[in-house]
Amino acid sequence: MLLMVRTALAGGGITFGTEDTFRPYLDRGELVSVLGEYLAPFPGFYLYYPNRHNLAPKLRALIDHVRAFRVNAQRPVDHVQT
Repeated sequence: MLLMVRTALAGGGITFGTEDTFRPYLDRGELVSVLGEYLAPFPGFYLYYPNRHNLAPKLRALIDHVRAFRVNAQRPVDHVQT
């Protein structure tokens, strides 16, 4: 995701991503939306798995990654170097 943001900020063309990712840059005028009418809201991730007990380490890692992604998506990516 950071590569898409960095490329767009550097004038590398059109990119596509979730509104959560690009909203801070749109609000600050650093990026403009060119296909806003096609922008679908991102309701979030939904993970369904059979049991919370004895999760496989790979599934636990995926769950942790998805949770961290959602938290980080709420903050602008100000540390991106262009």
